[in-house]
Amino acid sequence: MKLFLQKYKYHIFILLIGIIWISVFDFITQMSSQGVMHSDSYNYQESAKNLYVFLHGHIYRPILMAAITGIPYLFGGSDQSVFAFSFYVNSCCWFASFLFLFEILKEFVKPKIAFVFTIFAVFIIGNTVHVFHLLTETIYQFFIVLAVYLLMKYYKTKDFWYLSLSLSLLLSSMLIKPGSKFLAIVITLYFIKEIIRNYKSKSIIFIYGSLLLIGIQCVGMKYQFGNFTITYIDSVTYYAYVGSKAVCIKDSKEYSQKGNPRADYLFSQEAIDQKRIAGEDFKNQLQFNTLNLVKAYFSDVKENTVSGNSCLDEIKDFKNRSYFNFWKKLLFDVSKWQNRLFTSLGFVLAVFYLLKGYRNPNLLTIISFFILYIIVLSGISCGQGDRFHLVTFPFMIVLLAKCLSETKRFKPFFAPLQK
Repeated sequence: MKLFLQKYKYHIFILLIGIIWISVFDFITQMSSQGVMHSDSYNYQESAKNLYVFLHGHIYRPILMAAITGIPYLFGGSDQSVFAFSFYVNSCCWFASFLFLFEILKEFVKPKIAFVFTIFAVFIIGNTVHVFHLLTETIYQFFIVLAVYLLMKYYKTKDFWYLSLSLSLLLSSMLIKPGSKFLAIVITLYFIKEIIRNYKSKSIIFIYGSLLLIGIQCVGMKYQFGNFTITYIDSVTYYAYVGSKAVCIKDSKEYSQKGNPRADYLFSQEAIDQKRIAGEDFKNQLQFNTLNLVKAYFSDVKENTVSGNSCLDEIKDFKNRSYFNFWKKLLFDVSKWQNRLFTSLGFVLAVFYLLKGYRNPNLLTIISFFILYIIVLSGISCGQGDRFHLVTFPFMIVLLAKCLSETKRFKPFFAPLQK
């Protein structure tokens, strides 16, 4: 027992601090009493019900997210039980993410320093908020952190088993968050020689399994809605957000997410027509409204960088506590400045390590590519608060720890002993 505690003392402290923090956070914000706060949450519940009860897919939400969150339906659970169950799924993913993040950090800094930086990640406000909601962010973050951890193990051992499992998680992540599609494709193609070299290996079953799931999703969408695609959410997101904002800029109108006639029009169409209309609109705007489309895109990126957490902005005081409004404003402001600081730092550090390692890519290069990919992708949408960039924050912390460990001032205290 003594040896166990000595070996895993930091892991235990991370879990204890996480439990205390999320309990205090819930007490202050009454987050668990707020109910459903995101319209997207209803989509995820609906997709889970479609899968388990009606045995068909959802137009916008892929099957893996539905399969994970809809487990209560297997046991006769109600719609409400799915929302409640999501808290426990998110909690497990939230805690596990920190444990694997700690292991990643230990590769670049001493265990004590890795512990401190992991605790910084625990106190990211936006990520704490999302534990209480039926959304993809917490589960997706776990998939990516675990994938990076396994990739780290592959670089150290050259064991294909780790690479196969890592790539399978990246590929599967597009069935959690479809925006991950091109990230997974690019990284998988980067390792394509290694995959071909090991195509007969037993370990490659993880990659085959992920590709099978993606194939089932796409074939199901083709059969049910008409297109061989993972989801129609990309078309809707472009058309209703950045595309609509570009039109508003051209017409000198103020863009509003609510009461958006373009969105209302698109949602009134069949799925196959939604994809066609959005595709034609993008080609048209790219040709005839290019400048305004670019302006709209950068406006979205800016908004996603400077905003606070939208859930915190909307919480209500159900228990009539005198200090509620003070903590609500403080936590919202902290989430806003965390977003601004972490996104800006993440962008700068990612560009630095991408340029530094592009000739001989390593784990830091892939982490940097991921951060930039998410920030660039966020420009397709707006009005989501800090939601888009949150998943990059733990990886910004990894790059920051690595950067500080390389400086003359901090290297003696940060850098791990050579193994």
